[in-house]
Amino acid sequence: MPDRLSPRTPTEVPASDLVFTAAVGRRARMVSWLAYQQMAADVAGQIRRAHPGAVTLVGILQGGWITAQSLADLLPAATVLAAAARRRGERTDGLELLAAADGLLAPGTPPQDQPLIVVDEVVDSGRTARFFLDHLAPYEPQLACLAASDTADPSPHFTAWSMSDLPALVLPWRVLRDADQMAACLLAAGPLTTTQLDERLRDLGHDIDLDLLERRLDHLAARDRLHRDGDLWRLPGGPDAR
Repeated sequence: MPDRLSPRTPTEVPASDLVFTAAVGRRARMVSWLAYQQMAADVAGQIRRAHPGAVTLVGILQGGWITAQSLADLLPAATVLAAAARRRGERTDGLELLAAADGLLAPGTPPQDQPLIVVDEVVDSGRTARFFLDHLAPYEPQLACLAASDTADPSPHFTAWSMSDLPALVLPWRVLRDADQMAACLLAAGPLTTTQLDERLRDLGHDIDLDLLERRLDHLAARDRLHRDGDLWRLPGGPDAR
């Protein structure tokens, strides 16, 4: 394996290729904290069976970095690095590997003679995964994720879920960031009050300040992503829409 990652490779792509945006109308699915923990345990078990010794987990910032940290909790001998694409104008300009210690980020280098596994939260088309795998090709990397489309190219070596109609997953740390998809999931069956939405979120393991939740719902309403009738929130064009 190489001592250092080559600073440039011929696989630079438009930066927009690495940005995932859920298509309009794509169904969404919320993932509870419990389900997330079960998915991480499944993936970690697959990695452990394939590689009984230490491995290097390279988490793609940001979601893949979070997932890699969760996997490392279950693979205590693992080394964890973060990976991010450098950007020059509208195109990528190589790859940055980072190591974290005592709250500080520094340039990172994978240890010698450890299997290297690129980690992302979800692999949909595979474009993002391909970029990182290509840049890390000297390390003969494998790919791990929580969920993947069964048409993804490349397909992951380790995953908990593989499905033909992969929904836009609202993972636990994205509940507020992906509030429009969260609301679409929770209001799909009909209108709810803020308190009822809070109860549904608590059932999924989320303890969100009620005022913060209300502000996020108001923000969605201001963008016409939700409608409010008295105390009830409803989806535009959804059940009981007026």
